[in-house]
Amino acid sequence: MESGGANRTKPEMAEILVCGLLYQTFTAIFKETERALAGVGVSGPQAFALNCLKYGTAPMTPARLASYLAQESQSLTGLLDRMEAQGWVRRVRDLPDRRSLRIELTTIGEEKLVEAQAAGRPAMLTALSELTGGEVQQLGDLLERIRTAALLRLGLDPDAARVWSA
Repeated sequence: MESGGANRTKPEMAEILVCGLLYQTFTAIFKETERALAGVGVSGPQAFALNCLKYGTAPMTPARLASYLAQESQSLTGLLDRMEAQGWVRRVRDLPDRRSLRIELTTIGEEKLVEAQAAGRPAMLTALSELTGGEVQQLGDLLERIRTAALLRLGLDPDAARVWSA
């Protein structure tokens, strides 16, 4: 039986290996972060959503939050339901347009965000600790290019999905 990689060119194999490394790296860092956040009762997606609510552009609508999380608006419902049940966020009808919804971070949510940042930050710093400052910048630049292209292929606006400045 012939090996799956026997007929592949070196560039194809390199791309496959890099994609595998990217997936494994994301998964390992995600798991490390999830373990760190478990102690304060927050999931990774919840922590990122809390950060987006705190630091993203207001007013925060479900569509804007979904864009930040690179998700479809309808897939955000369960996440928001769980966060609202915890008292971290509230959905508020927009005053100018009563059909529109805003998502607000509550005082409890702000407190939970502080806990999540304190718990998650060491895991994130450890994940990058093997790199120099210049390498972290280089990695960020490369990931920004990959993220932008992927979001465009998905029909999402990379600028609208940016919570932080480039």
